[in-house]
Amino acid sequence: MNPTPFMRLVGKTVRRAYTLAPTATLALSSVVHAQNSTAPSKPQSKPIAIVNATIHTATTAQPIIEHGWVLIENGIVTSVGVTPAQLPAGVDVVDAQGMHLSPGFMASATQLGLIETMQAEATDDRTEYGEFHPESVPAVAINPDSDLLGVARNAGVLLALVTPMGGTVSGSASVIRLNGWTTEDLTVDARVGIVVQWPLVEATKQWWTRRSVDDQKKRFAETRAKIDRFFDDAKAWVAAKAADPLVAHDERFEAMRSVLEGRDSVFITVGSASQVESAVLWAKERGMRPVLIGSNGIVHEIDFLRNNGASVIVTGTHQLPGSEALHPNAPYELPKQLANAGVPFALASGDEPAHERNLPHNAATAAAFGLDPEAALRSITISPALIAGIADRYGSIEAGKSATLILTRGHPLEITSGVTQAWIDGCELDLNNRQTRMKAKYDEKANQGR
Repeated sequence: MNPTPFMRLVGKTVRRAYTLAPTATLALSSVVHAQNSTAPSKPQSKPIAIVNATIHTATTAQPIIEHGWVLIENGIVTSVGVTPAQLPAGVDVVDAQGMHLSPGFMASATQLGLIETMQAEATDDRTEYGEFHPESVPAVAINPDSDLLGVARNAGVLLALVTPMGGTVSGSASVIRLNGWTTEDLTVDARVGIVVQWPLVEATKQWWTRRSVDDQKKRFAETRAKIDRFFDDAKAWVAAKAADPLVAHDERFEAMRSVLEGRDSVFITVGSASQVESAVLWAKERGMRPVLIGSNGIVHEIDFLRNNGASVIVTGTHQLPGSEALHPNAPYELPKQLANAGVPFALASGDEPAHERNLPHNAATAAAFGLDPEAALRSITISPALIAGIADRYGSIEAGKSATLILTRGHPLEITSGVTQAWIDGCELDLNNRQTRMKAKYDEKANQGR
């Protein structure tokens, strides 16, 4: 008797379980030992004055202040300007000696903290089972002991807009700071919008396509109908709850309230021009604020995006063009084109969390291909803060905002600059991490002539 598909599947599963058991044990053991051993920083205990710095404020009014100073009290910037002749008494002074001070970088559309290593499923919290989970909050699943947080901090990435993956409505988006003992310590804002994985709207016929054109169109229509029905139900529940507080609570629909009311954004992942148009029009018809996450297809829809008031999170410049018809420089020049058109955008690395440290290099590439360097800096500081709704607290160096800052030897986007000191909410960070410790270890090996 030929084995049924189920029997074949069970057989493979059982055999793989026996085969992978030792491997999984080793992988999980490695994960445990790879946890971040750098202790989070203590809260600021006394005022700090950073003096004689070239300050990149990430504002348009005064983008650069030469020979500047910043006074930090209780984690907040209380004064910004040219270094005074007389400093206040009782402050810790950091003499920058001409180095560059800028806001800490903010990663966007990242899963930083939700996954440690691809080989160990137990460390992967990027997705939830099922199609519709707006109530799922990434902030509560972040691993404060992740080694990857320390690596990103060392590169100046101090904040992150974390977006879940999978399903159709993947969950809420969260903003975290990269310093803290617990998920509560790390959380800046647990909910800043919801994430929707937008379906394809055009059929394709390629060598890898297994479904017919008609079947593809049918599936697209079914997925779109499910999305519409879910959002219709959520809107109806919000209206019913407002009319009668005794209506049964629904955690999924409650999580969508701020988005349906236009207070928070709906983050929509797209990968083609047709997806861009259909997603934006869908969101606007429902009175929502669309923020597109993607790169492919954006270049063809810049005027459309400007005319419809949509924002964009560009998923990296270090990638190939989306089609053979585009110039190889197209990904590098996209940020400049968006800026020239007046489309609000932030720049993401578009890479896996282990490589989030490369975020500033993506912005530097955009600057090398025509984007103003200070605009490139804003695309990874104040711009993502504006998109996430936290710009009143983070993203620029201004009095009254959080002292979340980095000090670099040169311009913050130069690869050779390097971060020498960093602060989150006024707490000076330990920039050591597993990678710096491994470098020191093998430097010592070389010094020993081994």
